[in-house]
This record gives sequence, structure tokens and C-alpha cells, in this order.
Amino acid sequence: MHRSFRILATLLCTSLLAPSAHAAGLKVSLTERTRWPSPLSSPQAFDVASRAEIAAFTEVMAASDASTDVPGDAASVAKWRERMRGVLVENFARARETCATGAPFCEGSVPKDWDALVAASRAGLAKLPAELAPWYAEQKPFYQGYLYELVRLAGLFPKVTSEILPLSPAERFGLELPDRHFLLTFDDGPTPRGGETDTLLALLRSEGVHAAFFLLGNNYEARRKATSVEQLRALYAGMCVGSHGQEHRSHATWDGAVAGMQSFHSRLAESLPEGQAKLTLFRPPYGQRNPELLQALERGGMKNVLWNIDSQDWHSSNTGAKAAGRVLSLMLLWRHGTLLFHDIHPMAREALPRIWRETRGSGVRWVDCRAE
Repeated sequence: MHRSFRILATLLCTSLLAPSAHAAGLKVSLTERTRWPSPLSSPQAFDVASRAEIAAFTEVMAASDASTDVPGDAASVAKWRERMRGVLVENFARARETCATGAPFCEGSVPKDWDALVAASRAGLAKLPAELAPWYAEQKPFYQGYLYELVRLAGLFPKVTSEILPLSPAERFGLELPDRHFLLTFDDGPTPRGGETDTLLALLRSEGVHAAFFLLGNNYEARRKATSVEQLRALYAGMCVGSHGQEHRSHATWDGAVAGMQSFHSRLAESLPEGQAKLTLFRPPYGQRNPELLQALERGGMKNVLWNIDSQDWHSSNTGAKAAGRVLSLMLLWRHGTLLFHDIHPMAREALPRIWRETRGSGVRWVDCRAE
């Protein structure tokens, strides 16, 4: 077994003993992404960087394909690999649409399948311009760590559900959005008055960006007791509000999950006006759910909203600079999707200004979920 997969197997065993797939003791892959030499100031510049990020991850993933020792549920890992390969092939083709003569990763025809993408990625990395060498030295270890994160989740699935794979075709991950379109989402709020939620909302309004906030019932009730309905409506004006459940615990194993979700849904409907409270949107804590929960959502006309780009802003080893670098890297890799932050931590307000600044002019669009 490769040394990297021995490490992964150890992490996986630890995860199986942990209360959630996002166990606090697990390492996450971080990067500041400071060594890319040019700004993402146009759609063409975004695509140049996107091709490079896709190629770097493709090389790492292809190298791991050679291992026959797969920790966890082998069928789930295989299913995830097939899904991820399709995403990468499609995204690379999109990034090739603005290719200019002599630009990196633009030689030859557009790869139509995984093997062709692997060959194109390796050929492009072998001819990497000297000015991109520092970027590659920074990003390759990041993608090795990111791959381990994803394989770990895939190995746990479906025993421990997460955002790694769907349980139902109706679930939303962000890949249904158009190219370069991203939805900002925040979990676990609101904080007490004057806390991170208020600061973050002021920051979003100053930038003219809309976001979806998935409120936790216990935190909402504490804030509701200390304020008024009018103040809550003003707090979330211009944003979408969805439900994160009554309590932050696994909705796949908690017997009271459906009852708590329905009760909190009713209280939100009484407090927030139609159009602001997107009561069709639900996100289970940790992304953990089961068929019973999904059936209850369907009966209530609700959608399960997960994510494909995780900032890992809760992790103790993360910083604002690293959260921004990680998210920028994954935006270039995935090219569209739903971003996960938490408004109970300060990381989002530290990371977002850089993300907005570096993607300005790149063709990136921030989705307003009120229009959906």
C-alpha cells in the first residue's frame, strides 16, 4: 500500500469512530494560493488559472488510481471517482473555450474522456512555464490533501452520509448552476446581536452580494428572545433564509430530526416574510441525512441544499488567508457551485474580501437565491 493511502486508512478508521464525518481532530488541506503570478481579472485569465488547477488535481487523482488498496466502502469510492472524473473532464473543456495560441494547457484537441484529460494534464505540467513553478510547488501538496479529504468521505459513505455523493437526484450541490456561478451560504447562525452574523451581513451589503443563511433553531430562538421580529427581518433583509434544523446534531441518527425540523420551519414562517424566508431550503448538519428525512422534505415541498466547496472555516488550523486561498483554488477547480461558510466564526469576513477582490472582472457571478 502506498504511504499516502496508509495515512488515509488511519484517518478513515478514526472517522468511523467519530460522531460525524467532519470530526474536529482531522486535518484539512489548506493553501494561501499566493504564488499564481497574474490576477484573475478577466474570463480568459480565470480560465488560464482554472486549466492549471484542474490539471494539478487531475495528476494527483490519476496517481492515486494506481493503488488497489481502497479504505472504506470500495463501491462508494469508485462511484465518487467516476463522478469526479466526469466533472473534471467537463470543467477542463469549459476552461479550454478561451484558449489562445501558446497558452498553457491548450495544445492538441479538447480531452473528451478521463484518459485524454490525464494525458493533457501531464503534458501541460511537463511544459509548465518557469513562472508557474512556485504555484505548482504550493498547489500540488494542497491537492494531495484535498484528494484525501474527498476519498475519506467517499469511503465513509453511505454509513456516514455527507456532501460527497447524492442520496436522491433532487438534492442540490451547486453543480446545477451555470458555469462561473456560485452561491454563498452560511450555517449555524444567528449569533447574539452585534456578533459575527451582523458584521458579516454588513460586509455582504457593502459588496452588493446576496447569500443564503441556514439558521439553527436553538440559535434563532435565543436571538428572537433578545430582539424583535422587525429587527430580525431587518437583519436578513436582501438575503435568503433557510433551515439548518432545530439542533446541530446528525439528522441521520436523531429520532427527533423530522419533528424538530418541522417545528422550526413553522416558527420561521411566522417570523420572516415570504420571499425572505426561503422555507423550501433545508441543510442538515454535517450534510448527514437518511431516506426518511428526504421523504419528509419532499412531502413539505422542500429541497435539500448541500455544497461542493467547503471553506473549512471551522477548523483550528485555518486562517482567513488560508480559507481564501482554499476557496479560490476550489472555485477554479469546480468552476461553479455552492460555497459553505459559517457565520458563527470570523473566518468568512476575513476571507471574503480577498475572494471578491481577486475574482472581480473574472466572469464570476454570485447567485441571488431569492430569484430562484
